[in-house]
Amino acid sequence: MKLVLASHGSLGCEMIKAVAMILGVSIMEKANCVELLEGESLENYYEKLSKTVDEDTVVLADLFGGTPSRAALMLLQEGKVKAVLTGFNMAMMIEILSSDAKTTEELIQNARRAGRDGVRAFVGTDLRELIDTQETQEKSFIQQLLRRVKS
Repeated sequence: MKLVLASHGSLGCEMIKAVAMILGVSIMEKANCVELLEGESLENYYEKLSKTVDEDTVVLADLFGGTPSRAALMLLQEGKVKAVLTGFNMAMMIEILSSDAKTTEELIQNARRAGRDGVRAFVGTDLRELIDTQETQEKSFIQQLLRRVKS
């Protein structure tokens, strides 16, 4: 499996360097980047991206709806890449590059979960974590179950 980061500017290339600090420089052999330059057309970017991918490539695009993701999705639709994930972050990359998933779907789901779980929000000097309503309800339910078990 090959990984290509498609991004506005050098974001993808810099992300690869940052992940290499964590996983080691050997990931440089598994990951590549394609930069969208200012003023570059979708057609031109598509051509650049298509030269770096094959049917065994997973493309991580920086932002859903932007030129890099649109070009990557065009390649997926044509069967020229294995999968596309948008809104990439370091957690996603680390999951993909260190995964032992058996299927593409499992790999992509794990990467998506890692990316989502890696986003946390804190406010105030007491480092209060902001969580959405569903998470609050799940934690409350788990706490209720634990209380019942203890009694």
